[in-house]
Amino acid sequence: MTEICLKGSTLTQTGQKIRVQALVDGCESIWFELDEQYQSMIDTESVDAFFILYTWLAMERGLSLRVEGKVSRQLANAVTQDIQKMFLALCPRLHEVNIDVLNSEASWPQSAGASATGFSGGVDSWYTTLQAAENGTPYSYYLFANTGQHGKDNIEVVFAQRFSVAERTLHTMDKPLIAVDSNIDSIFRERFQQRVAISNIACALLFQQGISRYDYSSSFTPEGSGVFEYYDMSVLDPYLLPLLNTERIRFYSIGDDAGRIEKLEYIASRELFSNEIYVCIEKTVPIKNCGYCFKCRRTQLALESIDRMALLKNNFDFSFYKKIRLGSMIGLFSSADNISNDLEIKNVLKEKYGLKVFFVDIFSMGWSLTKKLMPEGVRWRAEQKFPYLW
Repeated sequence: MTEICLKGSTLTQTGQKIRVQALVDGCESIWFELDEQYQSMIDTESVDAFFILYTWLAMERGLSLRVEGKVSRQLANAVTQDIQKMFLALCPRLHEVNIDVLNSEASWPQSAGASATGFSGGVDSWYTTLQAAENGTPYSYYLFANTGQHGKDNIEVVFAQRFSVAERTLHTMDKPLIAVDSNIDSIFRERFQQRVAISNIACALLFQQGISRYDYSSSFTPEGSGVFEYYDMSVLDPYLLPLLNTERIRFYSIGDDAGRIEKLEYIASRELFSNEIYVCIEKTVPIKNCGYCFKCRRTQLALESIDRMALLKNNFDFSFYKKIRLGSMIGLFSSADNISNDLEIKNVLKEKYGLKVFFVDIFSMGWSLTKKLMPEGVRWRAEQKFPYLW
């Protein structure tokens, strides 16, 4: 096998769900599934949503990609000229491959012109949502995707419960949250974070009949972004997203103008904020903020640094937080040199507490060195037992 051939897509219905599935040779077939009420928004004319995914997949496997289905010309040009080079810079494990698009098209029927964004209930998506509402341009739709962010085990239950949490959290906006399921994560070799943007943007490309603008919540500031080797595709957002535009939909990176602290301050001061936030990476059910993963740790320390813990008292177990607070702070300080979001919070905490965190800084330097020298087996067990230290 030397080639993946993307021929087109099919749409089928089972009960109240519709499935859009790639017609492909030489590789597993990717599919998306959603509620039937959104069928009129689905793009069945092009294979754009699949094209960007099979480009990455072909590069993972070192196979040529032949595309016989219709593709937006703007996207086809970007993929063959610039996007493949970006992927190679981000992840050198990928292979440079030949991409042959046989049926690119520049003329398409116009979509309904609605706007949308992704929403998980986290800091970045809340910031994007509230900014749009305050600017008088609230979104018509919100997407909640399953493209790898919900783990490897018990995925259906975790996805369903996280969707319910996000839907409840978003109730103040009075707009639909659309759940988009997929089998992307079971096919890709690279972990979710390595190809996060294209996995989520593919879901938006699926809706080109109903959406003409999609705002993507960025988690990196311009200072932390660029085209270089990194474990998280988010560093490419300001450069990659404009290249994913088609003749029918435009993508914008939103939120790269503000850091974690500024975003939390903004969210906390808005009337439309429902006082509910969900940031956890753990996949245990029932779904809740665990309080000890790196995202929960970061959020709780950030809330402490700006004296906003009372606002989210029902989102975290702050009595538990007090027990692990010192370890959480040491963990965050030790990772701050490599993670810009952690560095920002570290600097605010040092400004707030001054000499009171001097020894935390000293301990964190020792801990940082210890982590580097720790044998893999010991590291794994320690990370499982004390996740807030990592």
